[in-house]
Amino acid sequence: MSAGPSPKPEHRWPAAAAIIVALGVYLFLPAPTAFLPSWMVPAVGLVAFIPLVVLNPRRLGRETTWSRGLGVGIAVGLALINQVYIVQILDQLLNGRGVGVTVVYVAAGVWATNVIAFAVVFWELDRGGPYARRFEGVRDHAPMDFRFPQEDGSPGADPNWRPEFFDYLYFSLTSMMAFSPTDVMPLTHRAKALMAYESLTGFVLLALVIARAVNIIS
Repeated sequence: MSAGPSPKPEHRWPAAAAIIVALGVYLFLPAPTAFLPSWMVPAVGLVAFIPLVVLNPRRLGRETTWSRGLGVGIAVGLALINQVYIVQILDQLLNGRGVGVTVVYVAAGVWATNVIAFAVVFWELDRGGPYARRFEGVRDHAPMDFRFPQEDGSPGADPNWRPEFFDYLYFSLTSMMAFSPTDVMPLTHRAKALMAYESLTGFVLLALVIARAVNIIS
């Protein structure tokens, strides 16, 4: 990309709102394990997220070692806990456990939180994270995991364009629905592995939910 003024730091609240929505959905889902109450996951997630909001309440203009580690930890934690929910809901769908309509609603909630969880993971990992993408000299060695169409060098393209959270959220949503790359291409092995896994879980969840819904209707 050609040299130019650095882009403004990314807004905090699109990603914050998505994380809060995911934590809110967890409140209405059954506990992921028998020894954890249903409120434990959102409570821990919210407490962990508050210091990041205090550090950057409006724009992501500052980053420290602890904030970087905490941001990645929240992203990975969301993704991992959601996989526990996915295993739980797949067990219910495959073995006919749970109340008919309720299990469909729970599966829809898990599907939606999976979109958000992977969006946060993509957003935190690609090119060193949201702070590093905006400022030169910060983790310049970090790999470019995804290539967006705005970065193809076409005439009129903004050389200072950087992906924001909504771009990763849209990409995560299309991966869960289309089960393949759309306009964004994964470039690294880890990006391809994450996208392949997300697409697989999305396909399996949708297929089983549709099958259960048809069974309920009939």
